[in-house]
Amino acid sequence: MKTKKALLCALLMCWGLYSQAQTITSARFRISDHAKGIRSIELLLNNTILVGINEEGRIDYTESISGNISDYHANPDPERNYGQETTTIGNLSVRYYDNFDIHDPKGKLKSIGNIQFKYNNTFDIHEQFGSLKSIGNIQISYYNTFDIHDPQGKVKSIGNVQIKYFNKSDITERFGRIKSIEGNTPAVAVITARK
Repeated sequence: MKTKKALLCALLMCWGLYSQAQTITSARFRISDHAKGIRSIELLLNNTILVGINEEGRIDYTESISGNISDYHANPDPERNYGQETTTIGNLSVRYYDNFDIHDPKGKLKSIGNIQFKYNNTFDIHEQFGSLKSIGNIQISYYNTFDIHDPQGKVKSIGNVQIKYFNKSDITERFGRIKSIEGNTPAVAVITARK
């Protein structure tokens, strides 16, 4: 009898933790011919919350599909001395990298609920400091010093999506422009921004 009660308690606890977990239903990344890195990101969480993230790694807007989350207000001042900055979107805790994250870029989004945002930091010597490395289990890579014929700092892959650019083997006046984006799915897609 004690075993059944313990099992039931464990199941209820797991269900409670699972019901609070967030999943990325879909992720849309915008990149550009004219700039390095990611221009903006739009995440749909649990099919209910839409979150727009700008190229500085801060939340621009939030929308609720069901209409029952409060507005999100971020501190727009990128020059502030970052302390432990925490806010919420509905019941989801939102955190930013702060002064205690000594190797990471200050002021960039660190987590939304249990979804972690990781950036290239001082240990990633061949990558652009502060460029987005992953969101949850979506990995992001860039062309770097080992890609000698390709444009440095441009996004190489996001999840299973591969991005190719005109490189030194192609017509020189198109160098660095997007050649192809392959592997888009409803879950993860990369599109081109106008600027």
